[in-house]
Amino acid sequence: MEFLPRLLSPAAELIDRQPVLALALGGAFTAVFLSVALGGRKDEAPPPTLGVLIVQKIARIVWALTLVGLLGSAVVVLRGHVDRTLADFRHSHGRVTEVNLAAVRTIWGGEQTQSTLAVELSYDEEETERLESEDPTRPTVLRKKNVRHEVAANPFVSERHEVTLRQNARPKGSAVYAGYETDCSFAYRLKNPAGRAVDATLRFPLPSAHAIFNNLEVKLNGVSVLDRLQVAGGQLLLKNSLAAGETVAVEYSFQSRGLEYWYFQVREPREIRDFQLTLHLPDLPKDKLNNPEGCMTPTEVTPTADGKGSTLSYKLDHALTNKGMGIAMPSPRQPGAITDAVLAQTEKGWVLLFASLLLGLTLTGGPHTAALGSVLGGIAAALGYALIGDLSGTFLGFWGAYLVTLLPLLLAIGRVVTHAVRGIEGRLLALELLLFGLVLPCAAGFNDEYQALCLNGAAFILLAVTVWQLARRQAVRAPAN
Repeated sequence: MEFLPRLLSPAAELIDRQPVLALALGGAFTAVFLSVALGGRKDEAPPPTLGVLIVQKIARIVWALTLVGLLGSAVVVLRGHVDRTLADFRHSHGRVTEVNLAAVRTIWGGEQTQSTLAVELSYDEEETERLESEDPTRPTVLRKKNVRHEVAANPFVSERHEVTLRQNARPKGSAVYAGYETDCSFAYRLKNPAGRAVDATLRFPLPSAHAIFNNLEVKLNGVSVLDRLQVAGGQLLLKNSLAAGETVAVEYSFQSRGLEYWYFQVREPREIRDFQLTLHLPDLPKDKLNNPEGCMTPTEVTPTADGKGSTLSYKLDHALTNKGMGIAMPSPRQPGAITDAVLAQTEKGWVLLFASLLLGLTLTGGPHTAALGSVLGGIAAALGYALIGDLSGTFLGFWGAYLVTLLPLLLAIGRVVTHAVRGIEGRLLALELLLFGLVLPCAAGFNDEYQALCLNGAAFILLAVTVWQLARRQAVRAPAN
């Protein structure tokens, strides 16, 4: 009782996912069923009795259903083999996993989120505190103490930032991950907004807690202050005094590396004045740019002189925003990408190939020859696709495996078909095999935007050839009648 649900479940799945393929298979199965159920010997003498005729009709219908069931089982098994070929190939070529991604993060570095410089201004002021005693005979006590005052005014005058980011995909396991290298330079002009001298604490946030920061430079008014830096909580700290109204230039730069995206954000709520971030992407053209989630679009995007990259400019003045700026890396081309793209379309080609054999041979050679021929042809094509997946990683490459395995198999099947079906019909069937089994997977795999067009066009060709065969059969029978 479990056989029927197992047979119908893939059929329902195919109808939902690829109704065109389901129609092609349904039409082929219908042709087989009608050919068996309505066929029979016409020259029986004497004619059978009514009872014998009914028994013969029932027997033919039962055999037709059995033959269709066997063909359906063969389709389920062979389609499963084709799908398994793709799954096995993806398991060993370009399989991105969270485990490997985590390993790459620990080795290379993770996603980088760069925050802007944080500045804390304060000063100490001596105040006198008067302490009155409850005993009127005791004198009043005066106590002096230092009180820390925070300066809330915005010290930022201008910002100029330059970041150069180059892609550097990192291999791990059977896949590669979207890595990059950066060369960052950040420059600020700060002005003491208080009318007196203040103590300034400058906090230089690092974009990642687990990364390598090479060639680090921190300068104050052009003079290196690396020896005065402190490291605390993933930040570099510098303490310095500023006179009333003093303006200073602060610069820091480093080289680093990360994964998947680079992000810059002004986290502190303040007015952003005379701000410019220039993001150089020498190997990322304009058509591959993608903003990370929560990012604003660049003010200007300029292609590089060689056309291979882009330069993104973000300009803000007297602005308030908590949106970020940055770039998300495109997914790198995985090993075996061509083979993967083609194997992903082989199910469509295989189903149409099987349907064309079943329909064509049923109309020319009878249902039993069609059943046997289509199953054998389907087996050969499924094995050809499996060999492509196995051999594309060898010295043959994808095209070598394609030409050495699948092309000879389809040519051999076509030769058998032209030998069994003489004339133009046999040649058309052989041409359909090459079209569906060889050309369709490549055409659809290499052009994602035209996959539906390729499939519908191939199905139309199958329909046109089948209609032409039916018309030809009808034209041959008409004179005889």
